[in-house]
Amino acid sequence: MRRLVALLLLLSGPLLAETPDRIAVRVGDHPGHGRIVLDWPRQVVFRSERDGTALRLFFTAPEAVDVAGARRPPRNVRAVATIPGGVEITLAPGVEPRVFRLGGRIVIDALNASATDAAPAVEAPAPAPAPPARRLARAPAARPAPAIVPVAAEPAPVPVVTATPLPPPGPVSPARVATVEPPPAPRSPAAIPLGHPAPGVFLLTLTPPPAVAVLRRGGEMLVLFDRALPLDLAALRADPLLEPAVVAPLPGAVLLRLPVAEGAGLRATRAGDEWRFEVLPVAAAPAPMRLDAAPGPPARLALQAAMAGRVVALTDPLTGLPMLVGTMLGTGEGPGQGMPQGRRLPEAEMLPSLLGLAVLARAETVTLVALTDRFLLGAGPDGLRLGPAAGEGPPAAAAAMTRSFDIPGGTAASLSERLRAQGAGLAVAAPLTRGPLRLAAAETLMALGQPQEAQAMLAIALQEDPRAGRDARIIALQAAAALLSGRLSEAAALATTTLAASDEATLWRAVLAAARGEAATAAPGIAASLPLLAAYPEPLRLRLLPHAAEALVEGGAPAAAERLLQDAPDLPALRLVRARLNETQGHLAEALAGYDEVARGRDRLARAEALRRSVELRLQTGALDAAGAAAALDAALFAWRGDGREIAARERVAALQLQAGAPRAALALLQESATLFPDRAEALRPAIATAFLAALEAEPALAAAALFETERALLPDGPAGTRALARLAGRLAAMELGDRAGALLIQAMARADAPARAALGLRLAMLRLEDRDAAGALTALEESRATGLDPVLVLERARIQARALAAHADLPGALALLRGLGLPGADLVAELLAEAQDWPGAATALGDLVAALPAGPLGAEPQRLLLRAAAAALLAGEEARTAALAAGFAERMAETPLALAFARLTGDPATALLELPRLTRELDLFRNPPARLEALRAGGPVAR
Repeated sequence: MRRLVALLLLLSGPLLAETPDRIAVRVGDHPGHGRIVLDWPRQVVFRSERDGTALRLFFTAPEAVDVAGARRPPRNVRAVATIPGGVEITLAPGVEPRVFRLGGRIVIDALNASATDAAPAVEAPAPAPAPPARRLARAPAARPAPAIVPVAAEPAPVPVVTATPLPPPGPVSPARVATVEPPPAPRSPAAIPLGHPAPGVFLLTLTPPPAVAVLRRGGEMLVLFDRALPLDLAALRADPLLEPAVVAPLPGAVLLRLPVAEGAGLRATRAGDEWRFEVLPVAAAPAPMRLDAAPGPPARLALQAAMAGRVVALTDPLTGLPMLVGTMLGTGEGPGQGMPQGRRLPEAEMLPSLLGLAVLARAETVTLVALTDRFLLGAGPDGLRLGPAAGEGPPAAAAAMTRSFDIPGGTAASLSERLRAQGAGLAVAAPLTRGPLRLAAAETLMALGQPQEAQAMLAIALQEDPRAGRDARIIALQAAAALLSGRLSEAAALATTTLAASDEATLWRAVLAAARGEAATAAPGIAASLPLLAAYPEPLRLRLLPHAAEALVEGGAPAAAERLLQDAPDLPALRLVRARLNETQGHLAEALAGYDEVARGRDRLARAEALRRSVELRLQTGALDAAGAAAALDAALFAWRGDGREIAARERVAALQLQAGAPRAALALLQESATLFPDRAEALRPAIATAFLAALEAEPALAAAALFETERALLPDGPAGTRALARLAGRLAAMELGDRAGALLIQAMARADAPARAALGLRLAMLRLEDRDAAGALTALEESRATGLDPVLVLERARIQARALAAHADLPGALALLRGLGLPGADLVAELLAEAQDWPGAATALGDLVAALPAGPLGAEPQRLLLRAAAAALLAGEEARTAALAAGFAERMAETPLALAFARLTGDPATALLELPRLTRELDLFRNPPARLEALRAGGPVAR
C-alpha cells in the first residue's frame, strides 16, 4: 500500500507542476499617473529592468501572469505583455515608472512628466517603498537605475497623514493641520537670498517669517521651512562651512540640507522677521517639550510647544519612511523647543530634534496635529499603543520613557509576518544597504524571544557593512541578545558602548548587572523602568521577568518585585522568585512550601536553586544544624553542574563542614573542586588553606603530622602557617616525639620572620636540651639570633643558653651570662650552683632574691623562695644567714601553708638537716638531692 501511495505521489508531482496559478493584472487611470497592479497571493522576490520605454519585471515564482485585465492599459502605457519569466510594460515617451510592493501585490505607477517635474523627492541613501498616490501627498523619486527592487520591511501599507484633524481637548485656536494634498504656496516672483554676516552664519529675512524645524539625520542638518520659498544660496558659496548646503523643494515647503560634522550643531533663533542660523562646534541641547497623555480615548500624546507652527510631510532621507515634522514659529527668549532624546512607540518614533518635532511614521494611521500651544500625536481611531504596565499607572507611563531600540509590539503571529517581510526585503537588498534592515529584523527577533537568532543576524550585519561597527545601537542590541542567551562575557558591551542614555538603556544595563549577581546595583534601574519592561511583547518580557524580579527581591526592592509579579504568568523560575519574596517578607512557611514545590519540578536550574535555598532557610530557623545542612547541600550538588553556581555551592558546603567540626571533609571537597574546575583553583586556594589549618588543629597529633607530610604544599605562608607548625610540634613533643617535633620547628623557622624565628629557636633549644643535646640547643639559639626582640624573649633565650652552657661543661660561662642579667638571672644562678654543690654561692644568689622581696603578704613563689634560701643557708652552714631569715620572715610566714616547713628549716640545725630530705622530696627545693642528703638517707654521719 505504501509503495502505491508513493507511486501516485511521484506521478502527481509533474502534473501539479504543469498547472501553475494565474496572476491577475488590474489597471487604472489616476490624475497625473496610471497604475498597474499584479495581484500575487503572497510576497514574491522579483527584479526590474528598464530599457528606454520598456520596463521588464522578472519573478522567481513559477506562476504565469494573466494580462487579460490589461487589454485596455492606462492612457500613458502603450502595452502590457508577458515574456519568459515575467512581464513587459511599454510606457509612453516621457513617462517615469515607480515600482513598489503593497502587501503581496506589486504596484507599478506610470508617472506623467508634469508630475515628476512638479515636486522632486528628497534624496535618500537607500530605496524605500512608496505610498499609494491616492492617500499620501506624493514626492516622486529620481529615475531608478536597473537594480533588484528591495522589498518593504513591513507587509502593511506605508504610513499616510490623515486629512481630518483630531479635535483639541478644550477650547483652542484653529489648528494648523498637515493635509493630504496641501495647496502649493504662491511662488515669489524672485529668489530670496540668504544673508551671510559671519562665517558659519546665515540669515533669512521675510515678512511674515516662516515656521522652522531643525534636526540632524545622519551627517546632515535638515532645516525645514513650512512655505515653498525660492531660496538663493549664492551668498553661502564662499563659506566652507555652508558651501555644501543644498535646497530640496517640497509640496508647500522647502528643505535645506547642510552637511555638518558629527557632534556639531545648528542653532536657530528668531528676532522679529529675521531667522538666524549659526553652525556650532558642539550641539546645544534644546528646551525639551513636555510630554503628557492627551484626554482620550483614543490614546494620544500631547507635546507642549509654546510657538507651534504647521506640520509638513516629507520622506526621511535615512529610512525612506514618511516623516511628519512639526515646525516652530519662533524660539522665544531662550533656546528653541525640541526633543533632546528620541522616543520610540510601536507606531511612530519621535526623533531627536534641535527645534520643532519630527515623527517617523511606522503605521499608516499615524497623525500629527499642530495646535497653537502643542502638538498632538495619535494613530487613528484606535489610538497609540502605549503599553500599559500592570499596577504602574496609566498607559502613558511607558510612552513617556525614552528608548534606544525599536522593538516592535504585537502578537507572535504579527511579529512572525513582520519577520518574513523583513527577510524578503533582505534577500533583494544590496549588501551595503542591509545594515538598517538587519537591525530591524534583529529587533523583531528579540520581540519574538529569539535572542540567539538576533545575535546571529547582527553578527552578519557587522561582517557585511564596515559602518555597522560604529553603530552603537547594533553593538548594544547584539550585547542584549547575548545577555538573554546566557553569554555574559559577550554581553559586557552593554555597559561599555556609547549608546545614548535612555530609560531602555538603563533597563538593559540593570538586567546585565542582575545576571552578574549584582542585585543591589540592578534593582534601582529595573524598578525605575518597570513600565517599559511591561510594555515589551510577551515572548521578550517572559525572558526578562526572572532576571528582573530576582534582582528586585535580592536588591532590596520587594514592593517593586511584588508589583512586577502580580500579573506575571506561573513560570517555574517565577515560582522560585515568589518563594524568595515570601522569605524576604518574613513569610517563612510559605517560602519553604514554595521552595519545596519548585524542587519537585522539572526545571533543573530552578530545582537546584530551590533545594539550596530551602536548606539555608531550614538552617536559619534551626530545623537543621550545620552538619545536617552540609549533608543536605552535599546531596544536592548534582542537581546543577558545571558553572559558578556549583562552585558557590561547594564552597558553602565546605564552610558548613568547617562549622560542624569536619575540616578534613571540607578539605577533601575543596581539593576535588579545584581539580574539577582548574580555572577556579587559584580562587579556591585561600579556602583550601583555611580548611588545611583547621584539619591540622582538629586531627590527632600523629594524623595531623601525616597530613602535613603529604599535603605540606597547602600550608599557607605567613604567621598562620608558622603558628600551625609550632602548635603541631608542641603536641608531638608532649608525646615525647622530640625528633619529629624538632623537624617541624626547623621547617617553621625557615618560613618565619626574625622575631618569630627567635621564638621558635628558643622552643627548639628547650626541646634539644630536654633530650640532653646541649650542643644542639646552643646551635638552635645561635641560628635564630636576632636583634630588637622583646625583653621577655631575650631573658628566656639567655636562661636557656646558660642551661645549655652548663650542660656543655661550661659552668663559668653560664654563670657569667646569668650574672650579666642581674637580678632576673639570680634564680637560675642559684639553681646551677646548687646542682654543682656550691651551697655558699647558691645561698648568696638566693639571698639577693630574698632581699628584693616586696613588703606585704607573701605569695606562693616568695614562700618557696624563702624555703630554698633557708635550705641553701643550712647546707652551707651559714647559721647567721639562717637566723636572719628567721628573724626577718618568721612573722610573715606564720599564716602561710609553708609556715611549719620554714620554722623547721630555720630552727635547730640538727633537726633541720634531718627534715631536709623529706622537705626536698615534697617541695622540690632542688633539682638534684645534695650529697649531704644522700648520706642522711644511707644513715651515715652528717658533717658540717
